[in-house]
Amino acid sequence: MMVRCLIAICARISLVLPLVLPLMLPLMLPLMLSVSGAAVAQKAEVAKPTTSIDNPVIAVLDVQQVLRRAEAAKGIRVAMEARRKVFEEEIAMDRKNIQADEQKLRKQSTILSPEAINEKRRLLENKVSDFRRKAEQRRGILNRAFTGATRVLRNEMAKVLAALMKERKITITLARTAVLVFDQRLNVTDEVLKRLDKKLPAITLDFKTPKTK
Repeated sequence: MMVRCLIAICARISLVLPLVLPLMLPLMLPLMLSVSGAAVAQKAEVAKPTTSIDNPVIAVLDVQQVLRRAEAAKGIRVAMEARRKVFEEEIAMDRKNIQADEQKLRKQSTILSPEAINEKRRLLENKVSDFRRKAEQRRGILNRAFTGATRVLRNEMAKVLAALMKERKITITLARTAVLVFDQRLNVTDEVLKRLDKKLPAITLDFKTPKTK
């Protein structure tokens, strides 16, 4: 008797289920999506990296101001001007001697033989060539002295800046010319200048004539 009842109940359920399931599906779908979304979110959260990049510490340096205001830079300008003045006086004296020789040759052109005139003209042309060579050599000496001294100053400035960055844990230093507007608290120009003056108060310029090979 009980077996017959169970068979009857199952038969009724099998007949009703196809009719009820379409009505229950819309109610079950949000729940299924919610469970699925939670599983995906949990998986993504597990895969999310746990490390993060630290905020960089930025500084700004006015390189041109340092190269202009540094005590060593002022010394370079003074030494360059003094040596330039000496060279200009030497060039002016050589030019004056050549002009005197030219005037003398003109006066002698009427009393000397053509051979003697040609010889004196050749000697004068050699003197002019030597004058131009020496003038070019002096300009080269000035350029090399300035370039060498400026290189020393820049290298020392870079060392001072590197030490300051390490001390203050600065990540990157930007040139002032590359920044339009910035917080002045980021400016390390005065500090670099003060340390540079203490470490390198003066530079000796090399005005020696280079040896010819």
